Amino acid sequence: MKSMTATLLTISALLTTPASAGILDQLGQATATANEQTQQAESSDLVGTVMSQLGLSQTQAEGGLGSLLSLAQSSLGSNDFSSIANSIPGIDGLLSAAPELDSDSGMSGLLSQAGGFGESLQGGAMVYDAFEKLGISKELAAPMIDIVKGYLDTNGSTGTSDLLMKGLNSIL
Repeated sequence: MKSMTATLLTISALLTTPASAGILDQLGQATATANEQTQQAESSDLVGTVMSQLGLSQTQAEGGLGSLLSLAQSSLGSNDFSSIANSIPGIDGLLSAAPELDSDSGMSGLLSQAGGFGESLQGGAMVYDAFEKLGISKELAAPMIDIVKGYLDTNGSTGTSDLLMKGLNSIL
């Protein structure tokens, strides 16, 4: 009887508390947080695959993927890149993980001074400069691209992996 009385008092208190709208807000926030964590987990599947197959740290994997995806984004433009972005949960985090580069240094800096011909090669050079800054061998770019392509073949819409390859054409 005591437990039933305690339960009724608890329910009554919850129903009469003016903060009940706050509870709904908290539920909404919890749902949003759960959705964000699900996207991070799915994104971390891609990151985890890169880490395990290429022997990289999480920072290296995220930065390397972000560098490749940044190149694809700049090569394709927002319209074509949106299908890639929609297929990779947490892509904004990966894009922001790409290291910032000084435009006057490294191979990309030299190519920026070479005019039109240099511009066509500069994107790929920026990826290699980012890999160097992250401590990743540039020889791992191709296997990393293959991992992302395989991920998009499985999780993306039709033609998404082809768009990725088109966007990364300057380093293929």
